[in-house]
Amino acid sequence: MSPEEVDETDVYWMNKALELAQKAGDSDEVPIGSVLISENNQCIGEGWNQPISTDDPTAHAEILALRDAAKRLNNYR
Repeated sequence: MSPEEVDETDVYWMNKALELAQKAGDSDEVPIGSVLISENNQCIGEGWNQPISTDDPTAHAEILALRDAAKRLNNYR
C-alpha cells in the first residue's frame, strides 16, 4: 500500500493496534497488537501478545484477535 492509499480509517485502526501493542509491552510481552476489522469498518476482534503471562505459546496477538472475533460473533468461522 502506498502512502497515497492510506486514509484516516487506516490510521485510526493502526493506532488502535499500536495501543494494544503498548499493553503487551507494559506486561513484558513482545509488543504486538492486532485488530480485526469488518467490511463495514467495525472492530470485531482485538488482541495483544500474551504467551508469557498466560503460559500459552499460541497466545499471539493475531490468534487472540481471531478468538475474540469468534466470541463476539458467536461463530467459530
